[in-house]
Amino acid sequence: MTELIITWQGLLFEAAAFLIFTYLLNLFLFRPLRAILKKREEIIGLNEDKQNNLEKLAEALNFEAGNERKNLRFEINEIKERFRKEAQTVANNLLSDAKINAAAKAGSAIEEFNEEKTAVLSSIKEKSEEVSILIFKKIIE
Repeated sequence: MTELIITWQGLLFEAAAFLIFTYLLNLFLFRPLRAILKKREEIIGLNEDKQNNLEKLAEALNFEAGNERKNLRFEINEIKERFRKEAQTVANNLLSDAKINAAAKAGSAIEEFNEEKTAVLSSIKEKSEEVSILIFKKIIE
């Protein structure tokens, strides 16, 4: 077997080759990898910032939507109340008009009834006079 001979020139050559190899690895492999990782971290950081901003925006919109729902409910209740009052006013007006019309019709109906009553009474009176005259004539004969 041959013996391994280590010389200082060989060690120096190996050290220089190692340094050159590590420099080339750093130049062509590690620097681009570090740049890619740095860009990736920046993108992740930007996305996290965007996500946080979107979450804050969503919370703000949700809060505004809740307030808007409350305002709409309030407005709806006001509208309902206004329409209820208007309907009550219209109903009261209709009822008062109906009472006035009914009172007028009842008055005219009472007048017609009284007229018919007097006509019937006068008719009965005439008939009873005729009958009494006929009875008187029958008795006299």
